[in-house]
Amino acid sequence: MAEIAKASDWKTEKLPGKVGILDFQKVYSSEEFDRIKLGLIPKEMEDKWFIYYDNHSLHIHRSWTGYHIYQITLQSQKDNTYKVIQTLVNRNKDQYNQQNDEYDVLLIDYLIDRLLLGKNVRFPMSTELTGEAKAVYKHSMVGYATPNIKEPATAINLKPGKVHSLYGCLIGGAIGDAVGSYYEGQANVKSVEFDVINGITDDTQLTLATCESIIDSGHVSAESIAKKMLEWYNKGKLSGLGSSTLKALRDLQVGAHWALSGRSGEYAAGNGAAMRISPLAFFVNVETDKTLIRDVCNITHKNDEAYVGCLSILYALNFLVSDRWRPGQSLIDLIIPELPDTSVRDNLLKLQISPSLTIREAAQLIGTSGHVVESVPFSIFAAQKIVEHKFEDILSEIILCGGDTDTNASLAGNIMGAAIGFTGFSSKVLATFNKIRERDHITRIGNELMQLLITK
Repeated sequence: MAEIAKASDWKTEKLPGKVGILDFQKVYSSEEFDRIKLGLIPKEMEDKWFIYYDNHSLHIHRSWTGYHIYQITLQSQKDNTYKVIQTLVNRNKDQYNQQNDEYDVLLIDYLIDRLLLGKNVRFPMSTELTGEAKAVYKHSMVGYATPNIKEPATAINLKPGKVHSLYGCLIGGAIGDAVGSYYEGQANVKSVEFDVINGITDDTQLTLATCESIIDSGHVSAESIAKKMLEWYNKGKLSGLGSSTLKALRDLQVGAHWALSGRSGEYAAGNGAAMRISPLAFFVNVETDKTLIRDVCNITHKNDEAYVGCLSILYALNFLVSDRWRPGQSLIDLIIPELPDTSVRDNLLKLQISPSLTIREAAQLIGTSGHVVESVPFSIFAAQKIVEHKFEDILSEIILCGGDTDTNASLAGNIMGAAIGFTGFSSKVLATFNKIRERDHITRIGNELMQLLITK
């Protein structure tokens, strides 16, 4: 039996003052009405709608924004059927840009028939769209159109694992950053609470800037990423910047070429490049695009250790996305052979020798500072424990180890989120994500990246 949706199950907005009235005429049997009353609670990012029945009306909300799009009022009839007597539609263009009444009627009919009644019905496609744009639009509107009952749903021809991993990666990293930043610099932390956060810092902010660059250009470009990072900096949207990244942005601000900005040498061996590198795992080939990866790293950190730190994160994500990390395997065992001889690799080797170490013991062995040779191996070691421990428990242990808590938790969050996907996050973790001020922007960026993956 499906779970009955209630208004309190999701973060929602009220229907705005500007609404339209649709000529949606439909009568449902008592059996259909019983199914309709169940509503739909989103279980994953691909579920685009939250639907619940209350006070004689069916309320249909977009799941990501919570915007109230449709309100359908039903009335019982003498023959034990249920008739639609009024249908309101959101006409606030800032919340819903569809303005065609006839199309809205078709879409409502589809949403109820497919999502609530589980019928195998055709999606009402806009006649203005052609080719691949049709698939992108359908996916943005209904995802995989999974109903709230156990019947098969029609999906777009796409490897869903990669899409789910991308969402999980972005969200997991943001949660790690937001929780970890609250505890950074605090002494004698005894426990980690997920209902208190500082918000995201440069770890997630620069990751989002990288994502925006990929969306705008349609591919990974070091020049484009550098421009987008500078744009964020000039708009005052970056916080907690490390010295190498700050120098690079100031260099770019006065006209330096991206390949010449930032620090080099031992002072450029921080984790500031690794913390923003994760989106590349979904759009480049880590085996053949190493020059491009180094260029993206070099924008802020011209250092071999920083570069190998980036490679380590990308290989970790690559093994997850390509489904090459199997149960019983060590993620570190897979990564080490791919890396050149560096201190990052040396610390991974130390952890490889003692796979039974606890996270705290690993921290004592190699350190947890912002130095990339400590931060990246430590974060990968902790993240691979996702096969046996909860996401939130691992993040808590990482933060309790001190050091660069926001970046370490964010790096591990990227990897763990990619491993479990959006559906793997507990309600506790998702509640924390909902507290992040930039939540809507993160989910929008995730949606646009997903559409880019579909059309690649």
